[in-house]
Order: sequence, then structure tokens, then C-alpha cells
Amino acid sequence: MARAMRKRVHPSALRTLSTVESFGKEQKFTWSSVAMAGAASLFLATSAVSSVPVSTGCEQEASSLPVFGSSSDPLVGSEAKEGVDPMEKLYMERVPYTRPPQELSDASSAFNRGVRAFEHSVESAHAAKEGSEDPFGGTSVATPDIISTSAPVGQETVTTNQMYFYRTPQIKTRIAKKFMLFAAPSSQELGGDVAHLLGMDLNKVEVGIESRVEAGESVRGKYVFVVCTTSSNDALMELILMISAFRKANAKHITAVIPYYGYSRQDRKVLREPIAAADIALLLEEMGVDRLMCMDLHNDSLRGFFSPSTPVDHLLPIPVAAAYFHEELTSLPPPEDWKPESEDDEYYPNITVVASHEGQVARAAHFRDVLQRLSGKKVEFAFISKNRQKRGEKYYTPHVVGKIEGQRCIMVDDIVNTGKTLISNVDELHKAGAASIHAWASHGVFGPQSPERIAEIEHLDYLLISNSVANDTILPPKIRQLNVAPFLAEAIARALHNQSITEILNLEEEKDRRYDG
Repeated sequence: MARAMRKRVHPSALRTLSTVESFGKEQKFTWSSVAMAGAASLFLATSAVSSVPVSTGCEQEASSLPVFGSSSDPLVGSEAKEGVDPMEKLYMERVPYTRPPQELSDASSAFNRGVRAFEHSVESAHAAKEGSEDPFGGTSVATPDIISTSAPVGQETVTTNQMYFYRTPQIKTRIAKKFMLFAAPSSQELGGDVAHLLGMDLNKVEVGIESRVEAGESVRGKYVFVVCTTSSNDALMELILMISAFRKANAKHITAVIPYYGYSRQDRKVLREPIAAADIALLLEEMGVDRLMCMDLHNDSLRGFFSPSTPVDHLLPIPVAAAYFHEELTSLPPPEDWKPESEDDEYYPNITVVASHEGQVARAAHFRDVLQRLSGKKVEFAFISKNRQKRGEKYYTPHVVGKIEGQRCIMVDDIVNTGKTLISNVDELHKAGAASIHAWASHGVFGPQSPERIAEIEHLDYLLISNSVANDTILPPKIRQLNVAPFLAEAIARALHNQSITEILNLEEEKDRRYDG
């Protein structure tokens, strides 16, 4: 009954009806006889006015009474026995919850963002318990799961089963206080995944009509990172105005993280055309960007379009894709006629990495090197000649150079747009006797009807692309999206701690942990 009275009586009334006695460092709350009588009268009067039937604890089951926490109650988990995880003793009651199906399925809704925040807090609690000391003086914690939100409802992204290049899920406190992460509308979901992996929230920025930009939080004296794919004119204008807004708001340092650098294919002077890639660089520098992080530029020489005072980090996701294919190929069952050469010999299929044309030889060679280091097996190399008589010519005759017959081929390219080059190359590889054909492209900049065209390629197992460019429509099952958020999160954290970004892709040596000292 006392508990019920505490619930009904206003705190100001309790202060006049009760006394507090001090015993050293502890305080004891007591009720006088007058206070008990006055509180009981007030409780009964309140019950009569509200017409709520009142009953004693003897007339109700104990489970139906309200429960209040008290300073005398034991801490949650304190009664746990030695060797028993207190987290395993906590349960949450399932409460009926009604929400519109559209809101439940929308990954960007407030409800789903709240769910992700709760999951992250639980993961952090487990990580703190499971963490182990390392030689660098910090604590390495468990890696949180990736929540794929970089695709529309019904579209899923894929990840590697093992984290090859992503090491530490959180930025340390001293640096985190000066760090802010924003994402433009074109990369909102990818930016959310990166923020989740870094153990922080995505900062708020509003982009309205005519690309009107307004930062929802103060950026004064902060290290600002902006994730924005410039796959359209609107996205490019949003990035430019966001940089301008942050610069005028006195941000200390601005880094533009550009998963896909738009206009990158216009990198040379032809007739009376502009060098658009260089013009974009001038725009970004004029707005006040301090540093850029670009993923798989069409031409590495694009970094020369920026002045020496604006460094550009060129991030290559090729090793991430190679690791994904390595895991896929390792899971394949051996053929019936395969015989191991030794007791420790494990089956690994015969693979040929194929450059889609002469300009992709360097990327394909890098892909092949990573695959060989991961598998420890020899991987063949081939390329397809794509010589046109003149620029803009639509038709050409591809020629395959290398070992193809009986091999599982992985074709490497940087951009898939119309899919016509992919179609002709798959046909050539099939004619050359390829056992299976897969393809990897860093950026899926699809034109009209391109996904449907690729889905109809008969001899293609699947095309793997990164989620650098968001797609408004659901892609067919033959096109898979690889989530590169862990790769970008690691690069951002290393940039904040002034550590080598090139070392991310070093598979031979142990990576440096990210600690702020």
C-alpha cells in the first residue's frame, strides 16, 4: 500500500509528511504515524475522486502490483553467480507494436534508426566485456555487424564473412569530440553505415529546394567529413554548397569523401570539349575543401588536377572484391575427379582474372595479386582487346588473350554503364570455353534499362558492384552490391589519427591499431 501511495501522492506532499534521518553516509527514509494517516487519507480521497476501485495487496496477486526501483534494491546482475554472464539474465518482454508496413520496411525511418542505435549499444556492451589488451596499450573490441541500408527496400547488399581491412569499430574519445560526419542525400545510407561502424551518429544536414544546405549542428573548430557521391549534377551541387556552408561556419578542416567521382571519364582535351574532371577539381578547391578521399578513380592522374595543398587519397576497393570472390570460390565443392596432392591440400578452382580491356590491365593485375595471396594458389591472367578505330565508335571486334578454356573467369572493370561491353566480353569468354564467368565493377552507374539488360546475359553467373552509387530501383538477383562501408570507415579513422591509409590493403603485415594516445 505504501508503494501505491508513493505513486499517487505528489512529491511536495511527501516532503512535508516524511522525515530523513542520517546515519553516517547513508540516509534512512521513515514515515511518522501522523504522516501515514495523512497520506492514507489523501490516497483514499484521490481514489474516490477518480472512481477507481481500491484494494489491498492481499486481494491482488503480487505480479499485478506496480513495481518501483529503490536505492535498497540490489543492482541488476549482482546476484549472478561466478562464471555466469549477467547479460544473459536480462530479458525484454515482447510488447505488441503497430506501425505502418512502409515505416517498418524503410531503413531510413526514425523507428529503424532507433533499432540500430539500440543494437549498437548492446554490441558496445558486449565488446567492452570481450575486449582484449593489445601491445599498443589500447583495447581491441569486437566488430559490430553491418546493417545494410545502402539500397532501396527489398535490395540487399553483401559483405565478406571476415573483416580483412576493417580493424577497430570506434574512434577514441579525444578525437571523436572534434570529429563530425555528414552525408549528402546521394550517399545518406552509405554514410549511415560508416557512422554505425565508427560508433557514432550521422550528423544532421538539411538539403532543400535548389540544393539549399543548412547544417543542423555547429561545426566551428571541427574536423568535418562529408560523404557524397557525385553521380548527378544535383549531387555535385549539394557537395559544393555543403563545403561552402561548412567553410563559412568556421569548420577547422573539411574532407570530402567521394565514393564515385562524377565526370571522371572526361579527363582529357578532345576537340572543343572541356576537361570536366579538372573543372570539378577547381570548383571543390574554390569552395574550400582541404582534403579528398576518392574511391577507384577512372584515372589515377585525376589527382594531379588538384593543387599540392589539397591532398587526394585514392582508395581502391579491389582487394575487398577479391576477398569476397575468394570466399565464394572456396566454398565450392571439388569435382568428382579431383585428387589432393597431399594431406594438407585443399581444393581451389582454376581461376583466370580477365581485364575487360587494355585500360583495365592494372586493376586486373592488382585483383589477381590479392587473390593469389589469399588463396596461396596460382591464378591465371588474361585480357580482352578493345581497340576502336576512332573515339566514339560503337562497334569493335574484341579479342581474348590468355588462358580461358576450362577456367572460372572473373572479369574486372571500374564502371558499368550501359552493359554493352560486358555483354560482348561475356560472349567472347564463353566462346573461348570458360567454365563460369563472373564480373566485378567498382561503380554501377547504370543507364536506362541497363540492369534489365545485364540480367538477360545468359552465360554470366553474376555481376558484383560496390554500393558507391545508390540505385533508386531494386536490382535483379544477377547484380550484387558489395558494401564498402567498412573500407571507408577504416580509411576515415586512419585519416583522423594521421596513420597510413595505404597500409589498409596490406595483407601481409599486422595493421596498426587506431589509438589517440
